[in-house]
Amino acid sequence: MDADAMRAAFVSLVLPYLSALFIGTLVTWGLQGVLCVQVYNYHLAFPNDPLHMKALVYFSLCLELAQTFMVTSDGYDVYALGFGDVVNLDDLHLLWITLPILGGIVGLLCHLTFAYRLCILSRSKVVGAAITLLSLSASITAFTFGAKLFNAKLLSTLITVKHIYLVCGLWNGFGAACDALIAACMTFYLSRSQTGFRATDQLITRITRLTIETGLATATASIASAILFVGFRDKLNICVYFIVPAIMINKLYAITILATFNNRPHNMHGGAPALPDIENSFESEQKTFSRHVDRKTSGKEIRIGRTVVQQVWTDGLPVEHIEMYGEETASNNSNSHDESSPKKRSHSLTSPLEGDIGTKKH
Repeated sequence: MDADAMRAAFVSLVLPYLSALFIGTLVTWGLQGVLCVQVYNYHLAFPNDPLHMKALVYFSLCLELAQTFMVTSDGYDVYALGFGDVVNLDDLHLLWITLPILGGIVGLLCHLTFAYRLCILSRSKVVGAAITLLSLSASITAFTFGAKLFNAKLLSTLITVKHIYLVCGLWNGFGAACDALIAACMTFYLSRSQTGFRATDQLITRITRLTIETGLATATASIASAILFVGFRDKLNICVYFIVPAIMINKLYAITILATFNNRPHNMHGGAPALPDIENSFESEQKTFSRHVDRKTSGKEIRIGRTVVQQVWTDGLPVEHIEMYGEETASNNSNSHDESSPKKRSHSLTSPLEGDIGTKKH
């Protein structure tokens, strides 16, 4: 393609490019607001989280703030400083880093977080290894795509870069496959962990729903980006709109990390609502067996540990404070009562790293 033909193709891209960049900037600021609220809730609800979890959260926030600043800078250059300058519109500016590079980094962090949790939940390293492999493939192809955008420098020469469409398709394809695998594995292993206790099963359902929703959002953005850039490569006025979903991927992965951390049961502001033990009743087809009954067996108290929750969130920290029922208290007036009322005792439910809840003698 000669220079005149490329210039004519670029002129036809001016309005779509301006529209895509404008929409992308608005979406970036909107999702940045959602992320800031998530980080604020995390800061209030989990101040005692391990250092590596806090580092992941605040490092992701710093990356997202950097992306928002760079996207805003590009918008200012195009719509303010370079207003009416056609040559300025041909510059890709910082799209090479705001789209694939940062998206590849945050996506890798998100996928590795889920890979670690699935290793614990499934007790198998094969699942975690498969997710890690797909995540690394997506990140490598994202960095490669960013390098090609950086070398192209101009929007008018982007379509002539060798293998540009293949690399973009692989980046989004690997990312979408990884998101789908995570959602499928989490749903499968959590569905096998139903306990029959209403409150615990409600928490499992909430985790499953959250995983499916976040995975669907990130996978949809990846697929939309690939379809627009690769599927419509012959229609450049449509192809350029791949900027919108591509710029969303970065923020969606960061929000997924925060939503996963904030969904842990906690009774502080910003956390998911705690699950009172009073609702932990076993549902059968014929009868509901409440935990209020038969609490005393040979001087021992049988406690139902929430194994599934502990497997998913093995952070080495107290998950929540709940009410547990202890042994029947001795009464000085036992001669005048046939039955004793249970005495509530408050205990802290901890993750497996601190200790399991089992049978405790009094």
